[in-house]
Amino acid sequence: MFKRNHAKRRSTNIVFVIFRLCLSLVMFVVLLLGIYSAYKHFSGLDPLKLNPQAILSELLAGKVPKEFLGILSSAKVTQGLSDQINQKVLSQQQSKEIGSESQPEPTSQLAFRFVLISDSHSDNVNLGKALSQAKSNFPDLKFIIGLGDYTEVGTINELKNAKKELDSSGLRYFLVPGDHDLWDCRNRALPPVSCFSQVFGPSYQSFTFENFRFILLNNSDNYVGFDSEQSKWITQELEKTKTEKPKGTFVFIHEPLFHPSSDHIMGWVEKELKSQAGGLLFQLKEAGVAKVFSGDIHYFSDYSEPKTQIPMVTIGAVTIERNPQAPRFGVVSVFEDGSTEVEDVEIK
Repeated sequence: MFKRNHAKRRSTNIVFVIFRLCLSLVMFVVLLLGIYSAYKHFSGLDPLKLNPQAILSELLAGKVPKEFLGILSSAKVTQGLSDQINQKVLSQQQSKEIGSESQPEPTSQLAFRFVLISDSHSDNVNLGKALSQAKSNFPDLKFIIGLGDYTEVGTINELKNAKKELDSSGLRYFLVPGDHDLWDCRNRALPPVSCFSQVFGPSYQSFTFENFRFILLNNSDNYVGFDSEQSKWITQELEKTKTEKPKGTFVFIHEPLFHPSSDHIMGWVEKELKSQAGGLLFQLKEAGVAKVFSGDIHYFSDYSEPKTQIPMVTIGAVTIERNPQAPRFGVVSVFEDGSTEVEDVEIK
């Protein structure tokens, strides 16, 4: 009596299914590449180049930013790492309970301490906090060394505002400029470093303290690097160290000459400047430089350059903006035997 209508079952086209699957995979890969590129650009760090053991060490020291943990979590790799951290933390707690020290005592007598600041980017509130905290926690500090980028665009007013904070510290300071500190004068067709020099004086210099040699270099101009005048001066300064034989020689520079996980090194804008950086590395090695300190990448790291094995440290940023870590500064303890310890200090 009643006729049943049978709906025609839709046939499954295997080609269409495969196409949709491939399209989904492509979109997922594009999304991951976008996240990777954005993190690499804004943090200056390449997550693919980071050593997992180094990440673990940084986590235990409280140095890896929460943003990076989020990336690790989304990649489903945190469980094993979390287990390792829990075991390490438990082990450290047990060690403290029985009175053991987590780090060996220095084998040489402390000579002096100084503070390192970098990349405040006109965040003068945090700059003031950093200097106040440094003086409070380390009352024996002898001086400040700045590694550049005290401003956003390098106007005279911005530079003067940063100078007020440095002057208020009551400590003597020695500074190199950063690339941001050159922008305004370059845009006004003036010598790029002239605004910095008008407020702070020479853009590169050297001094001796307690028979330790300090050499501050200016590589902040991403288009020029070291001009011929400074290159000649560098050669002369390094020759002096061979004859004077200080207890130790330390070099300070804005852009790192090398970094294991960041592309923001000397030559990242003008590729030919990489040869300048490479040549300088071998000059530093020949002169027996003990350590090279730099800023710019907004991240604290302690490592060695692989070809020369020169120890290097990058100091984290004072600013709260565009900072993959909490705002911070560094304190360097120098010992009589020429060794150093660098403390990475979070601004409170």
